[in-house]
Amino acid sequence: MKKRFLKDVLVLIGIIFVIFIVCIFLPEKIPVHFNVKGTPDIFAKKYYLLFATVIPYSAYWKFLRGRKSKNE
Repeated sequence: MKKRFLKDVLVLIGIIFVIFIVCIFLPEKIPVHFNVKGTPDIFAKKYYLLFATVIPYSAYWKFLRGRKSKNE
C-alpha cells in the first residue's frame, strides 16, 4: 500500500514539475478562452496552468493506476 501511495505522490510531483518548467517559457499572459471568430477574449497569468495539474493526474489515476498488475 505504501509503495503505491509513494508512486502516486511521485507522479503528482513530476506532473507539477513539468508544468512549472513549461510555465517558465510561456509569456506572462496566455489566452484561456476563444470566441466564435477565434480571437482570444479571456486571458490568465501563466501560472494559472498549475491548477490544470488535476487533468493529467486524473488521466493517470483513471487509466494507469486503476490497472491491476499480475503480481497483485
